[in-house]
Amino acid sequence: MEAISLKQTFTSLIVENDRIINKICNIYTSSRADFEDLRQEIVYQLWKSYPDFRNDSKVQTWMYRVALNTALYFKRKNKTNSLFLDNHYDIEDDLESDANKNELYDKLFNAIKKLNNLDRAIIFLYLEQHPYIKIGEIVGISEKNVGVKISRIKDMLRKQLN
Repeated sequence: MEAISLKQTFTSLIVENDRIINKICNIYTSSRADFEDLRQEIVYQLWKSYPDFRNDSKVQTWMYRVALNTALYFKRKNKTNSLFLDNHYDIEDDLESDANKNELYDKLFNAIKKLNNLDRAIIFLYLEQHPYIKIGEIVGISEKNVGVKISRIKDMLRKQLN
């Protein structure tokens, strides 16, 4: 009975936070096959570590941390050098409405994919509107360092987009 409850609770968490997993997979992969492999690996790692989750932090913080660490390991393991997404899948369906918005979004997304792994994780969390303290908790740096890094990342992205 308890195993079924654990499985149901975990499944609900995955469904509720599917967007987090998909966005991380989009940022750290360059093909549909890699996206699917990474997504499966993230869900597996979340499942494996779920029984040890002690509610010391919010569930989303734990999920971000596991997902980002899994993505970084996946990236190192696979040594993918491609900087651009495979055009067979969309980042977010709701951005399809405006062609100019899509073009700008694609340029920004491709610029983000050129960042190193830590900077990519930080800007992803920043764009998800997480407070600096939470970003620091997830990536393992101080709140002040997050602020400095975000400022530098924004400067790098501005230069790449101009």
